[in-house]
Amino acid sequence: MPRYDLSAEEAIEVLAGGTLVRVAFHDGEAPYLIPLGYVWLDSALFGVAELGRKTRMAESNPTVAFQVDTSAETGVFEWESATGEGTFRVVEGDVEKQQVLAALQPVIAQAPDWWQREQAPRMAAGSLLVWRITPTRISGCRYAPPAD
Repeated sequence: MPRYDLSAEEAIEVLAGGTLVRVAFHDGEAPYLIPLGYVWLDSALFGVAELGRKTRMAESNPTVAFQVDTSAETGVFEWESATGEGTFRVVEGDVEKQQVLAALQPVIAQAPDWWQREQAPRMAAGSLLVWRITPTRISGCRYAPPAD
């Protein structure tokens, strides 16, 4: 199947249309790859997370790699993917946190009931971290049948 490079604009469209990003952290010893819910806002990826391995790794090395694709909708044989590298940081400002949480509402609304019961109080209490990945490089590709 042919592989086509996406333009920068097309890769950003993939990022803007997604809700699940795979993020690779590395602390100098071992990589750690996890899926995170996110929203594309102000040319960056934003989400919420609890303290844990990912945040500890990001403290020692904030450079991450990320990947978003459309395979959940289109299948494993025809899809678009956006990949990149960037800097992971915890959002500190209350105004920015509120903007991110408002933008994340459509993603959070898709969460199952158990997640809403467990995480919503933590979000309301501010115990979940709001994070940001500022991309330093973005590229994309499409796997699709040849154009007729």
